Amino acid sequence: TRLTWGNQESIWPLSLAALGAVPTPRIQALAQHKKDFSALYQEQLRKTEEERGSAKTTRPSSHKAQYEQAVRLATPRARSRSSQEVSPPHSPWCEHSCPMWHISPVVRNTVISPRVLQLARPKTTHPDFRSNRQMVETYIPYAAKTARMTPRLEQLCLPKLRDSSLFYQHGGPETPIWPVSTGAKKATASTRVRDLSTPKALSKDYIPPRDLRWL
Repeated sequence: TRLTWGNQESIWPLSLAALGAVPTPRIQALAQHKKDFSALYQEQLRKTEEERGSAKTTRPSSHKAQYEQAVRLATPRARSRSSQEVSPPHSPWCEHSCPMWHISPVVRNTVISPRVLQLARPKTTHPDFRSNRQMVETYIPYAAKTARMTPRLEQLCLPKLRDSSLFYQHGGPETPIWPVSTGAKKATASTRVRDLSTPKALSKDYIPPRDLRWL
């Protein structure tokens, strides 16, 4: 059958059993279309915009309010009390020998536990530790001072001479750079080798570049 778009007929043919089937409540629940919450979202968005607009209008915009805001932001924050700062900081009656932090008598009279005393001890050096020696004199025996070198030791002390493989002695123009063996010199090239060694010929339609003076 020919498929016509726009009518209510199904694309695939349905069987009689499918046409007469009774859907279950679960299938009917799944067949319900999804609810449209766009209107609710638009309403919430509109309320948010109205709240922001009202907050902007209630904010004072006078020069006095701006000055007070700048003064408030420029005021330094008060220092929070730490574990070391028990009492207020220095006063005008403090002397030069006054400590950096004022400690209350309660903290001074605190009983220190043995564990705190153990942790307060500095780490000691290992008994087998040896520091760096400042004056170290190397002792050379008399036999080493009066010893004489043998010819074998002198030969072993000489650097090993090696032929450089990067540079070659310049010879005549006809001499090869790399050494050629006698077998390679006496070898006879085959026909295939000669064909491969023949340079590639130019095309018949090739025109060499003309001299500028010719123009």
